[in-house]
Amino acid sequence: MRDSAELAALQERLQVTFRDETHLLRALRHRSAALELPRESNERMEFLGDSVVGMVICDYLFTQFPQASEGDLAKAKAYLASEPTLAEAGMSLGLDRAVELSFSEESAGGRQRRSILADTFEAIVAAVYLDQGFRAARKLVRSALRDAMKRVTTEGYQRDFKSLLQEKAQAQNRKTPHYKITDATGADHDKTFHALAMLGTKPLGEGSGKSKKEAEQAAARNALEKMGSKTKQAAPVESEI
Repeated sequence: MRDSAELAALQERLQVTFRDETHLLRALRHRSAALELPRESNERMEFLGDSVVGMVICDYLFTQFPQASEGDLAKAKAYLASEPTLAEAGMSLGLDRAVELSFSEESAGGRQRRSILADTFEAIVAAVYLDQGFRAARKLVRSALRDAMKRVTTEGYQRDFKSLLQEKAQAQNRKTPHYKITDATGADHDKTFHALAMLGTKPLGEGSGKSKKEAEQAAARNALEKMGSKTKQAAPVESEI
């Protein structure tokens, strides 16, 4: 059982007071901390939260950009619902400190792992939805993704990190990076892929995503960040969004 003060602090950050804290406790329990009772982990809540987050994003984009094409809306949704964006939201809420992990997962750096942060954020959204309904869940999602939603409207967001890394690597080393899928975790219907960006035999960065392409993009982004590139800024794109 978690400390009551710790749970109260998290609820204050979420701006939600749970009627039933068991929803919150389950949302914070990573599967590594529930190996003997897998249904007590947050995986089922993550499944529900993924749909709630997607609905909130689609509602926002559909309303905010009445002239945007279906293709532009889909690209914006893919960005807002991506693992890096949701992990950023989870970090802003302090979920890296709150998530319950096994000792081995924590020792391996699980609290900073984007896949865990993104999944925990989705589970928290599900917990709010189950406890207080869709309106409260929508408020949380829109608040947590406020900065990302602003980026969609003002600074351009469609970044091809693999192309940027290739340009940088060729300019500095005259070599082309390549990518290696190192692992795939999770259920068959909800896998998370893990990738390395490599230059020869040297790893440049790592990342995770719900598809191999997303994992490679995340690895490229991580490599660029390690090389000193500012990946949060990008040139505006030719788009109605």
